[in-house]
Amino acid sequence: MTGKIVCIDLGGTKALCGLAFQGTVENVKRYPVPACATKSEMNRYIIDLIDRIISDECVGIAIGIPGVVDSDSGYVFEVTNIPNWRNINLAGILRARFQMPVMIHNDVNCFVYGEYKFGAHFDKGLPCQTILGVCLGTGLGAGVVISGKLHEGRNGLAGEFGSAPYLKKTLEDYCSGQFFRNLGTDGAKEYELALIGNQNALNLFEQLGNHLGVAIAHMQLAYDPDLIVLGGSVSNAYHLFGSAMHARFAQIEQCEELKICISSLPHAALVGACELFYQRYASELKNVQPA
Repeated sequence: MTGKIVCIDLGGTKALCGLAFQGTVENVKRYPVPACATKSEMNRYIIDLIDRIISDECVGIAIGIPGVVDSDSGYVFEVTNIPNWRNINLAGILRARFQMPVMIHNDVNCFVYGEYKFGAHFDKGLPCQTILGVCLGTGLGAGVVISGKLHEGRNGLAGEFGSAPYLKKTLEDYCSGQFFRNLGTDGAKEYELALIGNQNALNLFEQLGNHLGVAIAHMQLAYDPDLIVLGGSVSNAYHLFGSAMHARFAQIEQCEELKICISSLPHAALVGACELFYQRYASELKNVQPA
C-alpha cells in the first residue's frame, strides 16, 4: 500500500491531526475542540481540520472519536463531551467531500491498537498479545486487544468502563479530569499546586489514585491482560497518584502482579488509527497510487 493517511485523534477539548504511514506520523498539529458547537458546526470543523493537512500524497482518512461509534459504517452515535454532535453519518459525509476511503473508530481503540503494534513492550523483548489501553483525560475510556485482535464487542461498547456506576455517579466522574471539575477546580491547576507541595492538591491526587485503583481492578478482572497501558493528559500526573492506585488494586489477590506502564509512544492514537485503516482497506487500496 502506498500513500499517507490523514489521521485525527479527536478529544473532548483538543484534536491532534497528522499524516501517518506505517507506524510514523508527521506534521502533527493541535487544535482546540468547539465542544459546544452545533451538529453542522462540528461537521464543518472536522472538514476544516482535514482541509488543513490533506495533500496529494493522501489515500484515506482515519479518525478516532471519543464516544460511541459503529466502526463498520462510520456512524457516530454520541460523544459525551460534545453533546450536540450525535447521530452523524460521519464517514458518508467525509467520503462524499474528499472522494476517498474513510474509517471512523473509537479513540481509545485507536490508542490501544497503536500500543499493541508499536508500544514499548516490544522494546523490552516481551511482545504482549493481550493489552488493555486506558485513556485518562477529559473522560475515562478503555480499549482492549485480545490475542492480537482489537475487541469491540457486539455494539462497539467493549471497554466503556467510564459509564459504569460507582459511588454516587460513574467511574468517569472519579477517575478522570471530571473528578476535579466535580469539585469545582481544574486538574491542571491542582497539578501545578501539587508540584510545589500543596497538601490539599496532593490529597486530591491521592484520592484520584484510590478511585483509579478500583477501576483498574475491574478492568483486570474483566480482561486479564498481559499489560495495561495508561495514556491521556491525566496520566502525566502518574507520579502523584500511582502509589495510591497500586496500593488500592493490590488489595485484590488477582491483581497483585498486574503490570502497568505509562504510554511512551508518541501519538499512539494516530498511528493506531492508521493501522486500523490499513487493516480494513488493504485489499481495496493495494494498487492505489496517491495523486
